[in-house]
Amino acid sequence: MKTNYLDELNNSQLEAVRYNDGPALVIAGAGSGKTRVLTYKIAYLLENGYEPWNILALTFTNKAAREMKDRIGRQVGEQRARYLWMGTFHSVFSRILRAEASHIGFTSQFTIYDTADSKSLLRSIIKEMGLDDKTYKTGMVQARISNAKNHLVSPTGYAANKEAYEADVAARVPAVRDIYRRYWDRCRQAGAMDFDDLLMNTYLLFNDHPDVLARYRNQFRYVLVDEYQDTNIAQHSIVLQLTKENQRVCVVGDDAQSIYSFRGADIENILYFTKIYPNTRVFKLEQNYRSTQTIVCAANSLIEKNERQIQKEVFSEKEQGEPIGVFQAYSDMEEGEIVVNKIAELRREKDYGYADFAILYRTNAQSRIFEEALRKRTIPYKIYGGLSFYQRKEIKDVIAYFRLVVNPSDEEAFKRIINYPARGIGETTVGKIIAAATENETSLWTVICEPLTYGLVINKGTHNKLQGFRELIELFIGTQGDKNAYELGTDIIRQSGIINDVCRILLPRI
Repeated sequence: MKTNYLDELNNSQLEAVRYNDGPALVIAGAGSGKTRVLTYKIAYLLENGYEPWNILALTFTNKAAREMKDRIGRQVGEQRARYLWMGTFHSVFSRILRAEASHIGFTSQFTIYDTADSKSLLRSIIKEMGLDDKTYKTGMVQARISNAKNHLVSPTGYAANKEAYEADVAARVPAVRDIYRRYWDRCRQAGAMDFDDLLMNTYLLFNDHPDVLARYRNQFRYVLVDEYQDTNIAQHSIVLQLTKENQRVCVVGDDAQSIYSFRGADIENILYFTKIYPNTRVFKLEQNYRSTQTIVCAANSLIEKNERQIQKEVFSEKEQGEPIGVFQAYSDMEEGEIVVNKIAELRREKDYGYADFAILYRTNAQSRIFEEALRKRTIPYKIYGGLSFYQRKEIKDVIAYFRLVVNPSDEEAFKRIINYPARGIGETTVGKIIAAATENETSLWTVICEPLTYGLVINKGTHNKLQGFRELIELFIGTQGDKNAYELGTDIIRQSGIINDVCRILLPRI
């Protein structure tokens, strides 16, 4: 349905929305309405000859994708908006990979390993290789492998890279290349991909199968990318694969807001966008609608010191605002006291409520100091961004059962629940299963299904326990097609014995 939403845009925003004849780079200063531009641009495309499934919009958070889709739905109707290909890089690419999994040696039921799964597998590999876990710390090894994947470097490429090897030797971790190879192979044996694989495997899929790439190029007539300054080499390369021919691409970002280089973001992607796409039109959103003039001027004075940048002059038409206050503390304890004293002072002088204050900090570890200072003054507070629901142990345990039912080759799910609830299968037995699976290049599940075939040396009692576990999982596998997720989850919790274990832990607290 046609609306007057374009009337809400200023001239710069309107130009960016209406230009769809070639590559576009929208440089959006902080608070300049970039989300509005992206949202209305997609609505404009839908009203001018594009079907929802012909538009691919890539964001960095699911929340941003949901909010944009809701706003688009209000302009063009929810039914049309629901068919948009819109989401995070990882969610969209996992959708493509599930549809095309057979081309790269996976099934559509592949498991996605989160950071904890990835670290657990790396920890096992480091232990199996007899390496010192104080030298080969899982976080460090994971970061090196992640960096390689984000640069589209395979284990073979990593092993052949002289500079990478010399860097590992200098860091006294020369075996990283061997760990990477084992990790790569074990993920494939487990039918699993980590978050970085979702990017790397999408690139490899398109690179090695031109017919598949052609299909998606034809489908995605227009590609839009949010926060382009935060893209890494892999993300940039996939966008280029999809848009190199038709050049219908619009990226939105701000080189002055690039802070994620430690996570692999490459500022060159946005700085050199006009060289990669020579016919690019550049649009600059320079009016800040969020902050006072004082804040904007302070930001500009810092940004202008960047040696390499896309020039822009952000301005605000809001009031001048109060001067910026800066203080220096001698310690984190003093910092906490100063902040809390300021809250108390403002409450006395201006009658603010506690809900009018927010304390922002860079790392979760910093919250403790502020909490202690707030408690001393008996000031109530609430911490946001605590442990995710899906990261709680009991939830991860149940999900591990689901994962194994869908993909019995999932090594990390197998190891998590093989003895949960306790069924008398110890670490020694699990180690034997892993060794047999590694030697035969197969999954842990396959080994317990055919222990004699794969040379698993165990006594009769252990054999019976393993077969009891196998039969339990096979029971769930056999019924999954007839039950929805809630029903299957209920069966898992009851028949596995998880409900008894959880009740035993919780009842003493009641």
